[in-house]
Amino acid sequence: MTSIVYVIADLHFGHEKLAVLRGYANAKAHDDALVAAWNGVVTKRDVVYVLGDLFRFDRVPELLGTKKLAPGNHDQAAMARYVPLFSKIQSYFDFDNCLLSHIPVHPSQFPRWQFNVHGHTHAKRIADARYIPVSIEQIGIAPVPLRALIQTRREGREILEH
Repeated sequence: MTSIVYVIADLHFGHEKLAVLRGYANAKAHDDALVAAWNGVVTKRDVVYVLGDLFRFDRVPELLGTKKLAPGNHDQAAMARYVPLFSKIQSYFDFDNCLLSHIPVHPSQFPRWQFNVHGHTHAKRIADARYIPVSIEQIGIAPVPLRALIQTRREGREILEH
């Protein structure tokens, strides 16, 4: 079987205030829903790019697949805490002529990449089709297939329905 490459950002595990803003009773209910949604689509053979803001990482071992992290502004623990949980940790990733990052890059970077797949903005959108937001508020609580997401944008359509 072949693996699928997924992407997601802004999980915010253990964040009580954000869990309530997202419509959950508390952080535990929020985190349980995230883990169930993730494991409902990702298999142990798949790869998932996590574009920052785990917030807490105690639930990460429950998540299926090989995980790669581009840390976000809320990922402030010592890097040694993240190393056992992720196969690769970098500021950004280059994937299929796209820049994968937590924070959206400056528009001057687009001669190098076609799109910027990013987190950080949550429900806010940048009015420029070169930016592809993958915060949970934009894509739903499960990781989405990255190649399909990019192809959808290359065809001039919005992000995948969730």
